[in-house]
Amino acid sequence: MKKLLVILFLTLFSGNANADNPMKYGEFKELIQSDYNIAKWYVRGLNSGNLFYSSFSTIYLPDNKRLFCQPQNLKITIKYSIKVIKDEAERLQKNTQEDIDDMSVPLLFILGMQEKYPCEN
Repeated sequence: MKKLLVILFLTLFSGNANADNPMKYGEFKELIQSDYNIAKWYVRGLNSGNLFYSSFSTIYLPDNKRLFCQPQNLKITIKYSIKVIKDEAERLQKNTQEDIDDMSVPLLFILGMQEKYPCEN
């Protein structure tokens, strides 16, 4: 099962076509400024993918190793997800010399959620 997840992850995040690559933070910032509704749809898809993975990992992974462990009463809205992404980008910008605009938005979301809601593994 773990091999299947690794293969799926590598397939999703490898590839040369822009349509296959996750959106970069710099592109995301521009999209928020130019068309906030499209940005919200992108984040809605990001949330759906994370909800699916969270449900899948709870049911099928024996050690229940999830990416992050938000409280059960927390509703992850689009607005909240955008805040998590922006907050994580700002946090990383303070702590590193890397160009945050080149980081993928899904990675920023996951890192932000891990920072806010780490699992007790």
